[in-house]
Amino acid sequence: GDWSSDVCSSDLFLHFIRLFMTKSTLSTTVYRLSVFYRFILTFVIGYICMMYLSLSLTSLFTHILNKAEAIYLAAFISILFYLLFIIISFCLHSLLKLTGVSLILAGALFGLSLGLN
Repeated sequence: GDWSSDVCSSDLFLHFIRLFMTKSTLSTTVYRLSVFYRFILTFVIGYICMMYLSLSLTSLFTHILNKAEAIYLAAFISILFYLLFIIISFCLHSLLKLTGVSLILAGALFGLSLGLN
């Protein structure tokens, strides 16, 4: 009931509110960074994978098709791959798994494109 206990309890309450707001702001920042990371990883690595897949498929298809048909078919399949890659990337919840799978896939497609050319 005295004045000093009222001041201390209000100071404690304000400190708790500031602490809660800081954690809330921090978690919002971390969330925003993780969304940005997922966006960059998905679209940039997906594009790189699509490029290497297109090069590899073009090399394979030129043996059995005309060059123009091989390029169009490789591009079509690569674009479908890119769309599927984006959909699956946003369905994976773990950023660590997404990073690992994306980098392994990019490395494999890079190796395939080097081996075929």
